[in-house]
Amino acid sequence: MPAASPATSIYQPELMGIRAVAVGLVVLVHWTLSDWPFGSPGRMLFITLSGYLISGLIWKNEVYWGAAGAWGRRLKVFYLRRVLRLMPAYYMVLGLSAALPLITLHQHPLWFILPGTNLLCYQLQRWPEGLGHFWTMALEEQFYLLWPLLLTLFRRLRTTEAGLWGTIGFAILFRACWVWAIGPGFLTVLLPACLDLFAAGALLRLQAPRLRAAADSFSGWLVAATWLAWAAGWHFSQLGAAGEPYWAVAGHGLGALASYCTLRWLLTAPPAARWLRGPSMQWLGERSYGLYLYHLLLPVFYQRLVYHVLPASLPNAAGIRQFWLSPLPTVLILSPVLIGLSAASWRWLEAPFDRYRRRFAYTRPVAALPVAAVE
Repeated sequence: MPAASPATSIYQPELMGIRAVAVGLVVLVHWTLSDWPFGSPGRMLFITLSGYLISGLIWKNEVYWGAAGAWGRRLKVFYLRRVLRLMPAYYMVLGLSAALPLITLHQHPLWFILPGTNLLCYQLQRWPEGLGHFWTMALEEQFYLLWPLLLTLFRRLRTTEAGLWGTIGFAILFRACWVWAIGPGFLTVLLPACLDLFAAGALLRLQAPRLRAAADSFSGWLVAATWLAWAAGWHFSQLGAAGEPYWAVAGHGLGALASYCTLRWLLTAPPAARWLRGPSMQWLGERSYGLYLYHLLLPVFYQRLVYHVLPASLPNAAGIRQFWLSPLPTVLILSPVLIGLSAASWRWLEAPFDRYRRRFAYTRPVAALPVAAVE
């Protein structure tokens, strides 16, 4: 039996800082259109961190079907708080996007409203212009719906850790079967294909109290080695078309391992990660949702602005446009705009709704379950 329950809540500022890093990687790769997918580690880190945080929230408040006390109310509060935290800003961006001639949004609005953008991306086998990143938010919403039910099943079977390992195995097997039967195209936008990332975060959350009690240290070199292994796997998958199916199966598995190692390393508060505790990283981490939410729409506005300010009638208009739309000017111009926009979104939209959602408190169960019930 572990020394502490996985429901034990300990604030870890490094995890807030890594949110800023993860989002920053995604923004940079989208703005620079880099051939190297260094945004994928950021995305996988963010998904694994969601598994870590949401699992801890469910365990802490016993958001289970049939749990002691007012479990039905706690489940409703869980979903309501998720909606109040994420959806106001989400629909704000969707409303702004509707003012633009984004063809996919106007042709398939319900997929974005529900949200089910990841399913739309798979159906169309392409990314919707200006809103391609919405698939991850749809994935998160579907994860929120599924995860309390899955953890309830593991809890009743008293095999939570084994169940999480089984979930990781299921995701790998799902990807292998899907690639064999249908193909690798856009496979990783589907929730079952991403469950090993979520489960890796949940597994770490389950183990965290034991790791802290044992003063467990974790090597930063191992973190670097796992990410290098992921990068090497991606590189070899690009050498020929035959590598794509194998990478569709193994890529997320390696990413889940590397993300798990990264977060586990951060839980030891290593000196090398102290910069993540800095005020600027904490400030950006708190506003990371806004940074991510608005980042892909800004280049659409920016491109239209460049074409409006620099009409084709100007001498060498094509060359001048190409310069201003190249990666360096794009990043330098849009970065302060994105930071300012996310700050305004946090102050006048997200933070007020965040304060409102805190009014909906979880009720404690009548009798706390033994720790073994969530193992």
